[in-house]
Amino acid sequence: MRRFLSIFKMDLANLFKNPVLVGYNTVFAALLILVMGFLTSGSYADWRDAYRYYGITMLIYGMLNGAMTASNGFMERDIKRPNLRIIFSPVGSFPLYFSKSLSSFVFDYTMHAALVAVLFPLFGISFGAQPFFFFLLMVPVEFASVSLGTFFCCVLHTEEAASTLLSLVVSLLCVLGGTFFSLDGLGPAFALITRLSPTKWLNDAFFALCCDNSLQLFWPVFAGASGLAVLLTAGCRFFFRTEDYL
Repeated sequence: MRRFLSIFKMDLANLFKNPVLVGYNTVFAALLILVMGFLTSGSYADWRDAYRYYGITMLIYGMLNGAMTASNGFMERDIKRPNLRIIFSPVGSFPLYFSKSLSSFVFDYTMHAALVAVLFPLFGISFGAQPFFFFLLMVPVEFASVSLGTFFCCVLHTEEAASTLLSLVVSLLCVLGGTFFSLDGLGPAFALITRLSPTKWLNDAFFALCCDNSLQLFWPVFAGASGLAVLLTAGCRFFFRTEDYL
């Protein structure tokens, strides 16, 4: 356990020392919300509704992009080389990939929780009657996302290939899920397609908490994201090979 904590602390420190990752998950995310809210504020009866919509959907977009944080923290060249010492140590392979997922989760959750804690009250975006559930629902979503990034690295063996494919998958899911604009008004066919994207269910669950104070979708999404995180972590164990990492 002590060896795992040492690896975890090293991985977490590397993430917080990376100005690109810190800026992307805070400044860039805040700018996305501000710009999208400003550009669409004229389409809503109340300008606050635009910031409410994009505050929540851009938060989900940022959480899903946590997969790229994990892939960068796992196999980025500057990090990959020092980890060779860990591979040849007696700790085994599990701490190597799981510490990347856990440290990426702690990093992303800290960045996103701080962002919404500051930005949401600024624009009058409600967390719902029970803010605890809002921040609790972020936990499995964040962990499933970073587990996906780690899993892709274990399967594809390179950070470049994993990040490229992850970016495509996340962008596609977010477009179909209505992150940037709603597809529900384009007809029944598009409404059905958008329901097939997990992002749509995430949007609905968070909006239900914020706008309706409803927990109806909380537990299905919480359980689904938690189950996915477990499956992806198990998949890492199956696909990870030390010789591929070398």
